[in-house]
Amino acid sequence: MKIAFFNIGYENLATSMLSAVAKKEGHGVKLFHTPTMFKEGMTREFPRLATLFNYDKKLFQQITDYQPDLIAFSVVTFHYQLSLHYAEICRTICPNAKIVFGGIHVSCVPEVVIENEFIDYIVIGEGEIAFSEIIKHIEKGLASEPIVNTWHKSKDGQIIKGRQAGFIQDLDSLPQFDKEIWADFIFHNSYYITITSRGCPYDCSYCFNHFFKNLPEEKSNYVRRRSVNHVMEELKTNKAKYNLQFIEFWDDIFILDKKWLKEFLDAYKKEIALPFKCYIHVNLFDEEIAIWLKEAGCKWVDFGIQHINEDYRSQFLKRHETNKNIISTLKLLKKHGIVSFADYIVGLPGDTIEHNEEARLFFIENTPDIIEPYWMSYHPQTEIIKKGNDLKILNDETMNLINHAQATDGYFTGALGAKDFHKEYYFIFKVLPALPVFLRKKLTYNISKKIPYSIKLLFFMYSILYLRYKYKNPRINAVISYYTKYAFWILKNKFF
Repeated sequence: MKIAFFNIGYENLATSMLSAVAKKEGHGVKLFHTPTMFKEGMTREFPRLATLFNYDKKLFQQITDYQPDLIAFSVVTFHYQLSLHYAEICRTICPNAKIVFGGIHVSCVPEVVIENEFIDYIVIGEGEIAFSEIIKHIEKGLASEPIVNTWHKSKDGQIIKGRQAGFIQDLDSLPQFDKEIWADFIFHNSYYITITSRGCPYDCSYCFNHFFKNLPEEKSNYVRRRSVNHVMEELKTNKAKYNLQFIEFWDDIFILDKKWLKEFLDAYKKEIALPFKCYIHVNLFDEEIAIWLKEAGCKWVDFGIQHINEDYRSQFLKRHETNKNIISTLKLLKKHGIVSFADYIVGLPGDTIEHNEEARLFFIENTPDIIEPYWMSYHPQTEIIKKGNDLKILNDETMNLINHAQATDGYFTGALGAKDFHKEYYFIFKVLPALPVFLRKKLTYNISKKIPYSIKLLFFMYSILYLRYKYKNPRINAVISYYTKYAFWILKNKFF
């Protein structure tokens, strides 16, 4: 069978895994990737630049020439509307191909997604077994039996719902990620991403995990991990193949299992020895882990603070770390020379100007190396939606927009229910680490209000570039590299 994966924006590990599954079973696979530069769904859009770098005409010609039997989309909320746009066109130019949607957004609102007439199958939950079964289902000629973790349409238009199986327990039974599928688009040597585990033990109210973990009809462990040997096999192979320079581990909490972590870092230090970045949790972090990470080559860690008021954080976000733990983590990271990225959500429901001032004062005294403020984004099936409803931020109309992924401009552009003061504190949090220490206390809410937007924009750019230079920020380096290389690649393919 000829299978096409349609990908939007950035590298997607789910696509890499499903491609590996399909190739293992002997199917032909091809990736159709659109960077959608300046219109990728998460950041602010620039229509004129988006038009200049639009690659769709040539992309659709390539798909037309390929004429796949199956076109697969792995969808996150920010790309859902774009995915619908591309899928509808794919239906027109490849009328015999079946179209399958999977991903977190699909799993949260399957009844919304399946109503699109050009979508034939949707995968709910983990997709490896379901995707393999969908391929067999198509090869059989669209039999009417249900498919595990899948909803699909019968020949007479009825929706057939398969059972929700337990999560895959042995991650080593899965093939290694197919990185070759990205060869024409992604530059693995400078920014290599992977994941060593699945699932998160926490129940943050703004995150999909608490919903996703309850999808199976049968009991199974949600938090699972690949063996050290399995991960090392992947890294050794791809280090040699792509001359890797940097690795980012995308696990929700990389340090979750201390025994596994020690075994892995010992092997990594001996056999890989590349700088890396990972995600931690302050409730699990201690000096022993800091030493292990540093000795193995960890240069940067990312962790969530999200809100500085402990009562709010516990009651609204279901996060139960203390500010004492946050301070301890920041001190340990600074002591051992590991760069700290602290995530912070702006515009949360019920958030007050007093909360934001409390955060400003906290960050003046306990400044992370980089603060990453994100605007609050409501996602389907997350518990925080109830708080939004209680506070009259959300209603039936906005919930419909949320379910159809039409309710937000992105993590960096605004939030439902946000107040004017949120914009000022977003600016303060973003630029604070880049300011000289003696100026940090002077950047108050009242001062921020007086700064013209054009000047703020310059400060934004200064802070991003300065912190990139100071800490060799891999995320900013990757984005700059991504946009620069893609710009030349698109213009070359579009005009020459």
